[in-house]
Amino acid sequence: MAAHSFKLDLILDTITDGVLVVNSQGVVLYANQAAETLLARSPIIGQSLAIPLNPDNDSYQDINLIRPDGLAWAEMRSSPLEWDGQPGYVIALRDITERKHMELERQKFVSLADNSMEFIGMFDMNFNPFYINEAGMRLIGLDSLEQCIRTPVQEFFFPEDQGYILEEFFPRVLREGHADVEIRFRHFKSGAPIWMIYNVFFIKDCTGEPVGIATVSRDISERKQAEAALLEADQRKDEFLAMLAHELRNPLAPISNAVQIMKRSGLDETRLTWCRDIIGRQVEHLVRLVDDLLDVSRISRNKIELKKEPLEVSAIVQRAVETSQPLIDARRHEFTVQLPPEPVYVEGDLVRLSQVVSNLLNNAAKYTDEGGRINLAVEPAGDEIFIRVRDNGRGIDPSALSGLFQLFYQVDRTIDRAEGGLGIGLALVKSLVAMHGGEVWTYSEGRGKGSEFVIRLPCLRTSTVAPISCQTGAKPDEGPLRILVVDDNRDAAQSLSMLLTSEGHAVLLAYDGYTALEVALAERPQIMLLDIGLPGMDGYAVARALRQDPALKKIQLIALSGYGRQGDHEQAKRAGFNGYLTKPVDFDELQGALTQPSFPDHIPS
Repeated sequence: MAAHSFKLDLILDTITDGVLVVNSQGVVLYANQAAETLLARSPIIGQSLAIPLNPDNDSYQDINLIRPDGLAWAEMRSSPLEWDGQPGYVIALRDITERKHMELERQKFVSLADNSMEFIGMFDMNFNPFYINEAGMRLIGLDSLEQCIRTPVQEFFFPEDQGYILEEFFPRVLREGHADVEIRFRHFKSGAPIWMIYNVFFIKDCTGEPVGIATVSRDISERKQAEAALLEADQRKDEFLAMLAHELRNPLAPISNAVQIMKRSGLDETRLTWCRDIIGRQVEHLVRLVDDLLDVSRISRNKIELKKEPLEVSAIVQRAVETSQPLIDARRHEFTVQLPPEPVYVEGDLVRLSQVVSNLLNNAAKYTDEGGRINLAVEPAGDEIFIRVRDNGRGIDPSALSGLFQLFYQVDRTIDRAEGGLGIGLALVKSLVAMHGGEVWTYSEGRGKGSEFVIRLPCLRTSTVAPISCQTGAKPDEGPLRILVVDDNRDAAQSLSMLLTSEGHAVLLAYDGYTALEVALAERPQIMLLDIGLPGMDGYAVARALRQDPALKKIQLIALSGYGRQGDHEQAKRAGFNGYLTKPVDFDELQGALTQPSFPDHIPS
């Protein structure tokens, strides 16, 4: 080709790719306007370019272009050509600087993503995936990048969430350039939900234009589980408070009714006895509720102290049956007990193990319709003993068995609350049995098919059991005592005074700490029943003041308190009390404390 025509120049100047003709030494013989723009040189004809050329064949390659304004990239195609009778080359250049910048950014992104433990992905502007890091693939159960690329993005989510993602979330990303949401990803193999905080944002080129979409997502499943657990705990707390209010009102209602009846004139002895019995039963029920709550608190803080000793299992059963028999009889159940022919022993706390068995018997009695059958069986097996409580009652749905021993758990949460209870009895059973080195579990074939609770305890070899002597000394006849009762609740103080007076004791009263000290100095009582929670000067302060007076420090101080924690007992000891009784005080227990306080050795000298 001897010369190029004017018409060819015009055509070449209209295309966007650069076109060059160079001789064999790389000197430019021809350049269109796009080439001059790409190379940032004008004029360029006659200049030498350091471009690698293949003298024999066409070649394709990406090259770096050194320009006055910096480094650029071009895709180059070259072919041998004779120009005006001289050997040379025709070169086509396409600007790929933006693409190269994107590739470099992608490589940086991929390098960071490959070392991240979070889910990181890249998508085109139509949300088609072309990269997901290895951690992301493992998280959602994909095996390869090819599988990721073949998977539409909506398949990453559950069907019920796909509409929101496609119709609301992704359009917001396109409008705002960034959005995030907490949403469940779907595990491709197991189908399990994975809660993620899903961050989506634009990838932009050097001019700030969006060219792709990136996602960085973090697994928040543990946090979601914790939140769900807190929500459930809060709901169970509210339910528990509602149940507690219900359970407290239940005994208060008959007590209130009985009191109203007793106020009427002309009340015969039969009806008066009936009122007394009602009040007595309901007060016992209230005491059991409070004791259960305190036991839960003590166990949760590891404050329960077991008084372990070798025990014959039949003694545990006998005590539990005595406690539960009234409820069993009231519901007219058929009740049988099976004991082994030979004595079997365990090491444990008689009170606590009897409480465990009694709780299971009460449970069986409450959840078995009247006239049902309950069986208690003790079965030795090698070095273990099994105590089984079986009933033919309402049974338990299999789905409820796993939560049965959880605190405040209720199988039936109906509004009638016919059987009552706070959902803490079985939790106490589990904890107390575990403290004795055993375990407890339950069987049930379902609703209406009864249930069986089984306690397993390690048993003692008979040869290791020392003889157990049960000595019950008779209460000595102490005669009338001079007693000072101190309580700011006047009804409580006066009613206790009436009880003590009816036993022949001389009783003085005070309603605050300062008056108590004055009466004690003037009357020198033998025993002071002292409320802890007094206004102004509390019971501890009164006790310390008494112990500092030589004339009064020998008074027997017995604390009366609504608090029954171990720390309260210890604080009372330090203040100088000889004994500690928890309200409401059992009168038999009070009479015993009058002759022998709970911790008699502690009298400061």
